[in-house]
Amino acid sequence: MDLKARCARCGKRLKKGGVSYRLRAELISRFDGYIQDKGKDLDETLEKIESDVAGMSEEELEKQVYQKIEYIVCPSCRDEIERFLDTEGKS
Repeated sequence: MDLKARCARCGKRLKKGGVSYRLRAELISRFDGYIQDKGKDLDETLEKIESDVAGMSEEELEKQVYQKIEYIVCPSCRDEIERFLDTEGKS
């Protein structure tokens, strides 16, 4: 079966030998060093964390901390993604 390559964002068919872009990103949980202390002791805090993650799979938990993504996109989507990221960086 000959699968045609498509842009992961808009679905546009990508021609063999044509221009396309590989988009790679890592989403990494950020910790600002602040832990809100509402007078709870360590045991209460740990119980709260345990209840927050109860029922989540290992994959879901890992995704909350680190996620690596990779997509192939067409030139139009690449330009839109670049504008979006550039605009967000200047606010």
